[in-house]
Amino acid sequence: SKTGMNMAVVDDNPEERAFLCRLLSEAAGKLCIPAVLSEYDSAEAFLDAFEPELFDLCFMDIYLKDVNGMEAARRIRSLDDDCFVVFLTNSPDYVYEGYEVTAFRYLLKPAKADMLELILKACAARTDRKRLAVSINKKNMEVPYGKILYVISAGKSIELHLDQEILTLSARHTFSQTVAPLLEDARFLTCGRGVVVNLRHVKKLLKDAFLMKNGDHVPVSRRLYANVSNVYMDYQFDHL
Repeated sequence: SKTGMNMAVVDDNPEERAFLCRLLSEAAGKLCIPAVLSEYDSAEAFLDAFEPELFDLCFMDIYLKDVNGMEAARRIRSLDDDCFVVFLTNSPDYVYEGYEVTAFRYLLKPAKADMLELILKACAARTDRKRLAVSINKKNMEVPYGKILYVISAGKSIELHLDQEILTLSARHTFSQTVAPLLEDARFLTCGRGVVVNLRHVKKLLKDAFLMKNGDHVPVSRRLYANVSNVYMDYQFDHL
């Protein structure tokens, strides 16, 4: 099944924004890529809406007012390694600076349909936005891995803890089936019976729990503590 692509167009010129969105919808339609397009008229508006793993691809005008596109891309890159940034520019002089934010490429305005198709194809081939498929109140949902702080088995139910909310999964899930895909990702670690934590959201390891960045405490079992501590230290070292 084809995963949809979540794209943002950040440009303070409404006509140019509309033009690019139209071309992008057409290109995505032609390639049969389900696409969700969001438009922003400033880098600030986009950065406010931005969350790690939410966007697959972002088209960013370089010459934005206040916060320019290059600066915005640096901030995005510090929060999300994988969101592709394509810079939109009216002049080719910026081309070298983008390498430091590993821009996917530069697009000279006005964009051409064939170029957008190439970008979408390449992005669709490389994008690996991981989302966990779950059923909540009999509704199927996909939760981005990056939004999950920890998963815990509570009584007969399984809770996915996000930053500000807790999702309780429908009864047909078993804990091990639920967390199996997460555990193939280096961010997730079993730290107790029925407890899996996302190391990216950990503030520090206490003597019997992880203190999460949102203030929650996630218990670490004594039996697993030495291993958990080693894995966490390695993870921090790799993500300095």
